[in-house]
Amino acid sequence: MAPEPEYYRPVPLNPDPRRAGHPGAAHGSPFGRGHGAPAAPPVVTVVGGKSLVLAYVLWFFLGWLGIHKFYLRQPVWGLIYLFLGGLGWAMAGIGIGFLFLVPWALLMFLDIFTMPFRTALVNASIARGAYRY
Repeated sequence: MAPEPEYYRPVPLNPDPRRAGHPGAAHGSPFGRGHGAPAAPPVVTVVGGKSLVLAYVLWFFLGWLGIHKFYLRQPVWGLIYLFLGGLGWAMAGIGIGFLFLVPWALLMFLDIFTMPFRTALVNASIARGAYRY
């Protein structure tokens, strides 16, 4: 079996030995080892972020359903896309679908440029959530 890649090995998020809870912290320090008890190894949570490429693929193939918005943790906007796209295409046959398709198309166009920013925001939120624990 191949050796485990280095980037899979758990690494503490803050290796400063003065940090509370670090195995090298002084005895009796608040939140440290206290009373001579051995410290447990630090627990590292590996969290995967959202992929910009996957967000664009979802936008291209399933954007009219708003799937890319659900993927980027925007369920209300996903429902708006679903409503505008579904109602627009359903009413396109009677000639009033454009009232729903024009705003939908503008939103889809704006997503081309805002998707990297939104993906970065979601990934930052995920990283902050993992760092808190």
